[in-house]
Amino acid sequence: MLVAAWWGAWATRRGMLAPRWMLWTLAGFTFSGWLATLCGWLVTEIGRQPWLVTGILRTADAAGGASGAQLGASLTAYVVTYTAMFLAYLVVLTHLAGKGAQA
Repeated sequence: MLVAAWWGAWATRRGMLAPRWMLWTLAGFTFSGWLATLCGWLVTEIGRQPWLVTGILRTADAAGGASGAQLGASLTAYVVTYTAMFLAYLVVLTHLAGKGAQA
């Protein structure tokens, strides 16, 4: 991702037009930040499992003390926040795409 971003910034500063393959590559990275965050969270949670399986860590110690209502409220807040952010992202993209390239 960094190489693609750096190359795109370098090419833009030089006044070069990005080739079609580069545009497709950058478009492919649209949701990569979200995917990286999700993968990091999964690695963290899955990393706890060996400790539970081998008996080093008890399940009661690994689980939090939140109630069902607190978990539901937290999940709802995350879903609403990420939905709002996604909609704002789409609005900005649509606005920028509607403006088109400057001559």
